[in-house]
Amino acid sequence: MTHAALLATLAAGLATGAGVAWLGLRRRARRGGARGDDLFRTLFEAAPECVKLQSREGIVERMNPAGLALLEAGRPGRIVGRSVYGVIAPGHHAAYRALTEAVFRGEPGTMEFELLTFRGRRRWLETHAAPLRAAPGGPVTGLLAFTRDITERKWMTRRLEEQRNHLRTIIESEPECVKLHDRQGVILTINPAGRALLDAASAEQVVGRTVYDFLVPEYHEAYRALTRRVFAGERATLAFEVIGLGGRRRWLETHGTPLRDGEGKISALLAITRDIDERKRTEAKLRQQQAELARVCRLSTLSELASGLAHELSQPLCAVSSYAESAAALAGADDELRHLLERVVAQSGRAAAIVGRLRDFVRKHTPRPAAIHPGIIADNVLHFTAAELRHHGVALHSSITPGLPPVRADRVQIEQVLVNLITNAIQALARAPAGGRRITLEAVLEDQSTVAFQVSDNGCGIGPEHRARLFTPFFTTRSGGLGLGLSISRTIVEDHGGRIACTVAGGETRFRFTLPVAGA
Repeated sequence: MTHAALLATLAAGLATGAGVAWLGLRRRARRGGARGDDLFRTLFEAAPECVKLQSREGIVERMNPAGLALLEAGRPGRIVGRSVYGVIAPGHHAAYRALTEAVFRGEPGTMEFELLTFRGRRRWLETHAAPLRAAPGGPVTGLLAFTRDITERKWMTRRLEEQRNHLRTIIESEPECVKLHDRQGVILTINPAGRALLDAASAEQVVGRTVYDFLVPEYHEAYRALTRRVFAGERATLAFEVIGLGGRRRWLETHGTPLRDGEGKISALLAITRDIDERKRTEAKLRQQQAELARVCRLSTLSELASGLAHELSQPLCAVSSYAESAAALAGADDELRHLLERVVAQSGRAAAIVGRLRDFVRKHTPRPAAIHPGIIADNVLHFTAAELRHHGVALHSSITPGLPPVRADRVQIEQVLVNLITNAIQALARAPAGGRRITLEAVLEDQSTVAFQVSDNGCGIGPEHRARLFTPFFTTRSGGLGLGLSISRTIVEDHGGRIACTVAGGETRFRFTLPVAGA
């Protein structure tokens, strides 16, 4: 038998722990004569790991130098002929006896145990034990064990486990959300702080689901983009909104970074996420306060402008009225001319009243309500807007329910509201086909204490994204508009104890406001 063949057989025995391989090695060595026995003995003695032969009772029959060094025995006599249980830690005796019995039944086995060396040191060993037979298929005559020192591996495993426990403790106690998810967004693990953000009582309610189950839909694409960047090796940050299991909506900010495996491949996205809901609310409140401050500044400017206009226009309007009254007195028998001049007097007085009311409004003066019939308000508005309606080719249909009770209102202010709504409707109809432009003015009894006015048009409508801001000061969708008309109208209506709202249905835009019945 060649040296290479003997080495191959020894290697097989060391790798598999197969006693039959060693037995075959011995038989082939014997067939080679004295030279073969010498080579077998050399290989046995030179094996880099512990090789021992043991009886069923645990008596060590033979052990190579590597095994003696492992035991720190110094010489074979300290262990050969003695029980192996003298060097195995007591806590492992029962398991080793069970392994020995299994081997003598013909079943190879493996176990780990602690060794007590002759110098008092403790070492962890891993042994591969196999039955040794005199002939293939014959009775088991001994236990052949290949044993290696795994103390360092055990120590490293323990250290790794300690580090894992430390990391787990840190993650579990981290006050901010820590989670891992895969490329598809499936959540692999999440700490208690993260579960709290999602109103989850246990990990099972979250792990296995995707982050998109909690993200507000409008942020899905942005989060997918963040995931793609992280799995491409980048770090990324995103602020978004989530809806927890309890239905609560809140703002979060996540910092995503790639998590790599032992081969350097990105296996997951590690996200550190914090609750920024309070910060977002504070920012929104600050923006609102800044907008309110700007609005107050603009209203202050408008107040000064209104006061100046009232002062400057009052005298010319008074002069116009005086001239018209004088001309009416000189009109003589010309009734038509006198009637027209009287209308000039009335309208100039109306203009003066509007200017005065505007000045009172920007100064936050309270309205001066009185009992007035809704039909009178509607008639005045129709007269006032007739020229504008004709100019734009708009047909206005008035529908005032007969027998309506009078409302308690400042007539000029309520007429301002209706004129503003009709003017807005005329502008909304600018793109409608000529001949089909229609506005409806209605007044109905809503209940025994309330009358409702409604202005409808069949124009271009108002998009849902704008409806929530219609009554916000200085918000306008029209170029050149100040965005004050609807805001002022709402203030007037609410100062009268009513409410105003806008709806879009059936191709019509409807502005409806209510006023209290006089004496109700």
